[in-house]
Amino acid sequence: MFPVIPVGNLFEIPVYGILFMAGVLAAAAAGRRMGPQAGISGEDIIYGAVYAFIGILIGAKAVYLLTKLPSLLSVMPAVRTAFQEDAGETLVYVVNYLLGGYVYYGGLIGAAAGVYCYCRQYKVSFLSYMDVFAPLIPLVHGIGRVGCFLAGCCYGIEYHGFGSVQFPKNKLIPVLDEVPRVPVQLLEAGCNFICFGIMLYLFYKKRLRGGRLLGIYLLYYSAVRFALEFLRGDGIRGNVGILSTSQLISLVLIPAGIFLAGGRLERRR
Repeated sequence: MFPVIPVGNLFEIPVYGILFMAGVLAAAAAGRRMGPQAGISGEDIIYGAVYAFIGILIGAKAVYLLTKLPSLLSVMPAVRTAFQEDAGETLVYVVNYLLGGYVYYGGLIGAAAGVYCYCRQYKVSFLSYMDVFAPLIPLVHGIGRVGCFLAGCCYGIEYHGFGSVQFPKNKLIPVLDEVPRVPVQLLEAGCNFICFGIMLYLFYKKRLRGGRLLGIYLLYYSAVRFALEFLRGDGIRGNVGILSTSQLISLVLIPAGIFLAGGRLERRR
């Protein structure tokens, strides 16, 4: 685990943030080359990616807060009392709590919404943009999951067999080093990189267009995420019964994936 890079005695740079930005830059570079194949200029790819990035931050945080809404409401009386006793320390705690925690599916929805806003504003074909955008999603996500592994977040369940990982002590996640765990972050990263390769093949060789690539991605990732959730050891996404929030969203996205992969949206244009 390698969560931060110290810069002298001044501050620390989170490795997850570095890898996430590296993934975004790699996707932007690839998107500039792919764009003309779908009739989208390289400039539109870059500027649309900025909208997508803003959407990721808003969407991932919004869905996280929704999953935490019941617990937030339950602790409000205690927060109010603590604020009266020590306003400064309580405010810092609340801000740190709100800044921490993101949900991937919220970021995915936010990114799509950001791209849609850009396409509407600058008269760019949303479907054509998504033909380029869809193959790049697993690239960014895969690199980001490697960052999760290094940071120790999104960790797996207890596991003592082949390939298990024993994380070192992490003061931000006290339970992390208690037992060996499934390296579920790396499993998901690998699945994303495989998806990226498949999507590139379908984009260049099969020339799938009209939102079909997005549909294939949604089908592939929803199935992978639903399965991998059983190996997750953290509960940051929240649960509804025996299923996590991410599993429920996966089930909702599968019909959408079937609809798009079948080219039905393209035929309605």
